[in-house]
Amino acid sequence: MASVSAVNCVFLVCLCMGLVSYADSKCPKNTEHGYWDEDTDKDRCILRCYGGYEPSGCHVIRYNSWTEKWNRDIPSCQKEWPVSGKTLVAVGTGVAAVVATPVLLAGAGFTAAGVAAGSIAAMLQTPFTAAGGWFALSQSAGVIGTAVTTKGAVGAVTGAITYATSSAFSNCEEE
Repeated sequence: MASVSAVNCVFLVCLCMGLVSYADSKCPKNTEHGYWDEDTDKDRCILRCYGGYEPSGCHVIRYNSWTEKWNRDIPSCQKEWPVSGKTLVAVGTGVAAVVATPVLLAGAGFTAAGVAAGSIAAMLQTPFTAAGGWFALSQSAGVIGTAVTTKGAVGAVTGAITYATSSAFSNCEEE
């Protein structure tokens, strides 16, 4: 009879340990319009938002049991914007590049009156400067301004590079 109660006791202890470890999730409570996914392999929590919603901040967070604090503010799921912040930054950077191009060209010495004496452009100009090369194109843009197609290309390339690399400058942990 004693062996049966010992087996029952061991079974009960194992059951309780399993329930405690299951109920002891390290992730925050589920948020409205989404849920937390616990990644036990990497000891982190990932916020998953339902369709039409996006995280309000970094959606991968970690809990430090020593300090009893999260490594970031706990995000929530907010209504998705029609255009992402990443896209707005890329477009803004492209527009800024188009606006800055004439200023940069003039600053380098490619002016409407020709190459400015003592400028960077004057130092780069050599007797071997080829017609149709980058120097000639820069001088032409300094004299008559940049063409609409050039402005479009500068804006598109700058915007695309910004969009592609903006995640690299984020302070958020990747999934």
